[in-house]
Amino acid sequence: METIKAKLKEYLAMDEELGFGEFNDYYNSIMAELNDHYQNYDENALLEMKYVLSTVAVNAQAWASRKDKNAKKYRKIEEKSRFWADAISYKLKHDLGYTTETLNEADERIDAEMRLQEN
Repeated sequence: METIKAKLKEYLAMDEELGFGEFNDYYNSIMAELNDHYQNYDENALLEMKYVLSTVAVNAQAWASRKDKNAKKYRKIEEKSRFWADAISYKLKHDLGYTTETLNEADERIDAEMRLQEN
């Protein structure tokens, strides 16, 4: 999980666009992490993974709107990322008492942490 967060932080600080190959590799590492460890996530890990998945989904959606050879692949990535983010949101609401407002606040807090520049 820490590797996934560190990589996202690196990507968020980039000025140039990420190529499909690297984006797809990153997405696959997220899916492997979810398949291996999702059942063991604590509250913080769920919040962080929801943020990661939401960020991946937003970027995939933007890139899917282009008419290039990877548009369909980006759409699939966006759909699966949204599915997982929604599943995590449901779990946080149903099992841990989160509301849409508290989830949004958590996303904002994590986003601020991810965008902090290390000195």
